[in-house]
Amino acid sequence: MSKILGVGIATLDIINEVNHYPAEDEEMRAGAQQIARGGNCANTLDVLSQLGHDCHLCATLADDPDSGRIKESLMRQGVATALCQHIEGGHAPTSYITRNRQNGSRTIVHYRDLPELEADHFCQLPISEFDWFHFEGRNPLEVVRMLEYVQAQRSEQPISIEVEKERPDIDALYAFADVLIFSRNFVIGRNHDNAEAFLRIMRAHAPRALLVCPWAEDGAWLLDHNDQLHHAAAQPPEQIVDTLGAGDSFNAGLIHALATGSSATEALAEANQVAGRKIGQIGFTQLFGGQS
Repeated sequence: MSKILGVGIATLDIINEVNHYPAEDEEMRAGAQQIARGGNCANTLDVLSQLGHDCHLCATLADDPDSGRIKESLMRQGVATALCQHIEGGHAPTSYITRNRQNGSRTIVHYRDLPELEADHFCQLPISEFDWFHFEGRNPLEVVRMLEYVQAQRSEQPISIEVEKERPDIDALYAFADVLIFSRNFVIGRNHDNAEAFLRIMRAHAPRALLVCPWAEDGAWLLDHNDQLHHAAAQPPEQIVDTLGAGDSFNAGLIHALATGSSATEALAEANQVAGRKIGQIGFTQLFGGQS
């Protein structure tokens, strides 16, 4: 299995489970509450660790009790945190999540006052020992410097980049990617309503990357190096319970499959399978039947 470095965010999630999504100004009682570790990159590494990979997170962590809770959770899940940048003061980034029991949807209000990861910190890391690099597309101009550092030192280790949200200068990241994953919300925000057309347009901006776009219940698409389009159907569970972290799980399934030699079509199918497992249960614990 691979030694994987993930660069992104780890959060504290406060999740309230409700019988229906509240209307504005409505007062209602939550049926359950869960406090958990979250964050795109942290979730992806959690799943990859369960799949047998040696996972390391590089993110900023504060020194408050909630950040200690995040760190302990990651270590318990087999995700190493020694490469994180520790910030004195501040508070752990926190996501306040409303999960609807009717359909498993999640609505997120995120609060963050912790500085983003600095390139100066990242560029001191011993990156030559890693087999795969996965980046969240956040704080793009700093991430460009990190990617330049990786590019200058790597041999053949792949770089995957998740583009989830519109951010200033996000397009500057594309040319560094070997695997570029666009979220459906990002694609729609760019005024496109289907993944196939969007991926073909993006080829000019990322000429050497596998271009990937999951599209929820409609499956996922991948444009390969020969500009051949691959599609894999969604693999939903019998009942959708919790969509929180579905995209992070998709990313993990895709990285795992590609890192272990699967073809493009096989990798898409596996990514959908992992995402389907996730939305069929609450949280990430024992996603594959083992201890996490």
